Amino acid sequence: MPEQYDAIVVGAGHNGLTAAAYLGRAGLKVLVLERRDVLGGACVTEELFPGYQVSSCSYVCHLLQDKVVDDLQLYGHGLDIFPLDPFRFQPHPGGDHIFSWLDDERTQASIERISPDDARRFPEWAAFWRSAAG
Repeated sequence: MPEQYDAIVVGAGHNGLTAAAYLGRAGLKVLVLERRDVLGGACVTEELFPGYQVSSCSYVCHLLQDKVVDDLQLYGHGLDIFPLDPFRFQPHPGGDHIFSWLDDERTQASIERISPDDARRFPEWAAFWRSAAG
């Protein structure tokens, strides 16, 4: 008789693994399927170019909720976060640029050099995304 599962998670990226961990903690028998030989999805560091180890997408780690980190005891399993500051560089025509910093005031000052109106509205925009992420 084939093996029976309560849940099958397709994809062993960080979201699939998180879902599988919560399902398993709830007492369900879970099968995780992944087409690649690497687990972690967007939170993987790989050699994309010879000699260069690159994080595929983990720059969005600020979206990782403290509740998930605590619930799954991720620091105890080796999670280590190295914040980048500035965390984003946006070049503009003519050689100008905007840096996004962990400090909203620094980001706002960077935006103001290019668009005072956008800089004025930046705190409202940042607050919206903090609320949405929560």
